Amino acid sequence: MQFVINGLKYDTEKMEKVADVKKWYKTNNIRLLHAFPGKEIGHVYDCELWKSTKGNWLLTHEEDYAKQYGQAIQEEEAKDLLMRYATNIYEKLYGDLEEA
Repeated sequence: MQFVINGLKYDTEKMEKVADVKKWYKTNNIRLLHAFPGKEIGHVYDCELWKSTKGNWLLTHEEDYAKQYGQAIQEEEAKDLLMRYATNIYEKLYGDLEEA
């Protein structure tokens, strides 16, 4: 998959897939927004976290079994997602987390 985001081309064929994670996205569905006024409505998507050779991070997910979405994210968000959903991978990349 290729995505052009902020003038940069992200090509998952040339990137390293780091982990499977999850992320909540706000919905723009007008019917849901009217059904729940004043509430933030969204959906949690299964996502794939990718890293380029230049150190840029990409989060991808699929909607409606056909649409592919890509979002460029900062390393801090990637770290948070790894800590939450792929702790073992986080520790391989950034070192062991402190025991509670």
